Amino acid sequence: MICVSISEPGQIRPLVQAGAELIELRLDLLRISPAVIFNQLPGDIRTVVTCRPGEYTDKERIRLLRESVELGASYVDLELEASASYADQVISSTTDHACDVIFSYHNFEATPGKDELKHLLERCFQRGGDVAKITTTVNNRTDIFNLLSLYELPGRKVVLGMGDAGRITRVIGPYLGAEFTFASPGSGYETAPGQINAAQLQAIYKVIDQS
Repeated sequence: MICVSISEPGQIRPLVQAGAELIELRLDLLRISPAVIFNQLPGDIRTVVTCRPGEYTDKERIRLLRESVELGASYVDLELEASASYADQVISSTTDHACDVIFSYHNFEATPGKDELKHLLERCFQRGGDVAKITTTVNNRTDIFNLLSLYELPGRKVVLGMGDAGRITRVIGPYLGAEFTFASPGSGYETAPGQINAAQLQAIYKVIDQS
């Protein structure tokens, strides 16, 4: 499944009209209330809600994420380095809602070695994640092999390599068991380095699946 990551309010309606199945709501970039966003979404579109540090205080981020869970988010994404207090306040809101917790690790400089990647994956689950997300910058072929090796381990996961060299991980992930993969709504609207736009990714999968 393709998850289209959106960062601008104007991207919501075109994705709905295009029949998107799963979208990531970058609340830190959208900067509008969850109520306004979810009012535009039909019930058959699943959502990942994310609010990265920087734009809002932790207290505000907790409020935005909890509100999104209550409005029907399918997944809530928390940073692996988040404090226990922060994470617990968000996770507690999922108890009475059908919302899975993603713990995610990001490294914008490099890809750790294979053993460290395995440890990071395990930490995501140990902290209470239903899904583990590992996203690192790919600098060489070994980084790609090490990232993809995580699919040999148990548990629901999303493993992505950032940068041009990491694009293959975005394409192949679903065939190795990824929960989903990420794409941008169009060229120039990427929310991470190396994101392929959704139309291109769908075209790639069409070729692969017809072969």
